[in-house]
Amino acid sequence: PEPSIYMSPRELSQRWQCSRSSVDRIARRNGFTRICLGDGENGMVRYLRVEVEALEAARTIRLESDRLSGGAA
Repeated sequence: PEPSIYMSPRELSQRWQCSRSSVDRIARRNGFTRICLGDGENGMVRYLRVEVEALEAARTIRLESDRLSGGAA
């Protein structure tokens, strides 16, 4: 089965190995679409997987191969 198009804050917390409050802050600062299901404290929040993956791709830094080998060529 394909993964859901949504991700919960708990999933992101586990994926990024950070607190729920960090997930909320990162999501807010990066303008994630926030899907609110239900009302008040019992409501659920979900984020779009495509936005999460786009942020991860944009923030991924690949090291140059010569850096990995200590610069010896």
